[in-house]
Amino acid sequence: MTHGQDTDATAWTARQCLVVGLFFVAYVFSFIDRMILSLMVEPLRRDLGLSDIQISLLQGLAFAVFYTLVGLPIGRAIDRYSRVRIAAIGIALWSVMTAVSGLAQTYWQLFTARIGVAIGEATLSPAAYSLFADIFDSRRLGFALGIYNLGTALGAGIAMVLGGAIVHFTSGQHAVLLPLLGEVRPWQLTFFYVGLPGLLVALAVRLLPEPARQGQRAGVAPPAVPVAAVLRFAASRRGALAGHHLGVACSNLAAFAIVSWMPAMLVRTYQWSIAEAGLAVGIALLVGGLLGLTGGGWLSDRQFARERTVGRLRLCLYATLCGIPAGALLGFQSNPLVAVALFGLAYMFSIMPIAAAGAALQELVPGELRGQMSAFYLFVVNLIGIGVGSTAVALLSDTLFTQPDGIRYSLAVISPVGLVLAAACYRFSFGPVARATACASAI
Repeated sequence: MTHGQDTDATAWTARQCLVVGLFFVAYVFSFIDRMILSLMVEPLRRDLGLSDIQISLLQGLAFAVFYTLVGLPIGRAIDRYSRVRIAAIGIALWSVMTAVSGLAQTYWQLFTARIGVAIGEATLSPAAYSLFADIFDSRRLGFALGIYNLGTALGAGIAMVLGGAIVHFTSGQHAVLLPLLGEVRPWQLTFFYVGLPGLLVALAVRLLPEPARQGQRAGVAPPAVPVAAVLRFAASRRGALAGHHLGVACSNLAAFAIVSWMPAMLVRTYQWSIAEAGLAVGIALLVGGLLGLTGGGWLSDRQFARERTVGRLRLCLYATLCGIPAGALLGFQSNPLVAVALFGLAYMFSIMPIAAAGAALQELVPGELRGQMSAFYLFVVNLIGIGVGSTAVALLSDTLFTQPDGIRYSLAVISPVGLVLAAACYRFSFGPVARATACASAI
């Protein structure tokens, strides 16, 4: 897969750096806006009278269902129209809806705003995956996707660190009266602070030039691939796609479960403040994300490149197996710093497959289907990972581990179970992926 770049396997052109840099920044803002809710658990319980399950629905199901469903038609649009334009519209939408979350006075108003955030964010990754596959060859694609996906860890980390500081700052303030809006609580102000700056990112992405697609001239819209042809292609690769998609979904389930509830666990179990919990979790996310995502992408391009796509999935298997002990032990620590360190390890190994699996998918599908197949991949991954991960922890906490610090035991169950299932799916995928990559990619 060669696209006319220079022959140095490590050098990036200025255009590649600009595209990756801006989409990375967009993904950072995406995860700040997505994960800031994890620090709002206690204020939301207090001010809106919400249960853990209701909060988990805001974190997970309200986001995941709409994120995944609208991603499918968005993916089809990405295969035909300007990817940078679609991504810019999405960034603007989720930024505005994050700010609108600060206007919520009831649970259902906040639920509706989270749906808007989900619809906007559904544009970003399908557009990025399609763009990156057109401007990088296979020697660089995994690492490029690792840098892009590092935005998830950096965004979540900033959400925890900066968000914790903002929550601490605003918690010392009384509710304020704003013209036309009325009384606004401190936690609602936090949504304003983190949402509105994203509009500048939307403008910057909109100014990017749209790169030519493989086999197409720049500025020429490719013909629409019939839905029946897309379904036939997916059916012909069903074993490879099922193992690949479900493996990443279960890895994400483990990661999202611990990220969503680790701040609350530190507050409830060790009586930390929100700011202290945000700082500790944020640092662990930044370190674990840097090592897991860039390391995973680099390894899949280099050390596991001899087996091509199967090698990338073999790396995914090894990473998930390494994460199981840390996930199982993090809830049983008397020392909170040890719990945070184990959280960082579990997170690192849970997300290490993301870059490798993203690159593997681009190698499994032809260029004219990358937007749609990436959208379907994200449909599966996020519906299970985001939709189930947070809520599964809350269900165990509300029904089985009902003591005040019961959330710690819920995390110690859900995280390793998710990683065990992921490892089984990755292992299953080896044979079907090897057969699929031996065939022509044409539909």
